[in-house]
Amino acid sequence: MSELESVSLLEIPQDDWPKLRDLWATKPIISPGYQCLKIFIDWKEREPELQLQILTLNENWRNDGTFVLCLKLNEQIQHLYFNTLNDKLDGLTEALEIVPVTARKYFLFGYCSRLLPCARSYHNRFPDKKVHTNETVWYHASKELVSSFTIEIPPGVTLKTLQLKDAETINEIWPHREPGSIDFVNRLIKYNVNVGAYDDSGKLVAWCLRLPIGSLGLLQVLESHKRLGLGNLMVRYLSKQISALGDEVLAPVVHVNTPSRKMFEKLGFQPIDRLYWSFETA
Repeated sequence: MSELESVSLLEIPQDDWPKLRDLWATKPIISPGYQCLKIFIDWKEREPELQLQILTLNENWRNDGTFVLCLKLNEQIQHLYFNTLNDKLDGLTEALEIVPVTARKYFLFGYCSRLLPCARSYHNRFPDKKVHTNETVWYHASKELVSSFTIEIPPGVTLKTLQLKDAETINEIWPHREPGSIDFVNRLIKYNVNVGAYDDSGKLVAWCLRLPIGSLGLLQVLESHKRLGLGNLMVRYLSKQISALGDEVLAPVVHVNTPSRKMFEKLGFQPIDRLYWSFETA
């Protein structure tokens, strides 16, 4: 880290992470924010060696909640989660401009539409890198809606918590997999609530996991078991699990994925924003 960075960036001590999280408690559906910090505090407590830092520019984070959370999954991938309660984005932008790069590729994870200028500023640090951005619709389901969900399991299917041995299957089919992403999937299974659907032979045929930003994610149904309502079932089941934890139920759905958007909207999910993911393609 350069002298400028060592002076300008402040690492928020782990003991203060709950104070930062609680600043976001009144904004539970802005991501990443309250649920993201809540989940990563849990991950760090359960895996003390996790390469996780929460950085900011100065002690103003105690008032405006500005943070850049850096998760180094492995030598291949660094995830960045960032947000601010400040109406002005200058402080967050400046922090992103000097955050250390600790892996071969970076991944800006699930940032809301008002933070697009911050993301563009970060990308400008690396003019020679090719970056792709996925746009998703950010959906929310009210607690009243989730409480109305019923769970009807079709014959020949059993719902269970996913096992670590399922990570290879999930990662292999995940459209956004890349070298090293298996480490991410493993932690989602190990630390977050999830659900898998298994056939009579014990084969995993559908699943849904919970992302570090607190939302539903990695929803998938094998081609052999589509049109049986399993995707809808996965969403309803995991939504009830998340709501039972006292958390808001949220879901990012790729904007161009019309069938998935129709399914969420038919269930009653409401679009509240756009969410973006940016990652290096080369």
